[in-house]
Amino acid sequence: MQMVRTTLRLKEDVKKALERKAFEDDTTLQNLFNHALEQYLEKDARNKAKKIVFKTHNFGVPLDNLTRKDYYSEPKIT
Repeated sequence: MQMVRTTLRLKEDVKKALERKAFEDDTTLQNLFNHALEQYLEKDARNKAKKIVFKTHNFGVPLDNLTRKDYYSEPKIT
């Protein structure tokens, strides 16, 4: 995977906390950022992929064999 260089402006206290976390986890800021951003993007993608649910109703008899005559009467021609 190719890495690209970018510049971020962080709040000072956030940067210090991240540096502390990186030191505790024996990793780099770069790894922390990449991991956090990957998790954010995965969560965002899951939230966007909503399952479509079709609600059905039981009318007591199957209605899959209805015809036009079941809905409309014959036209009156005068």
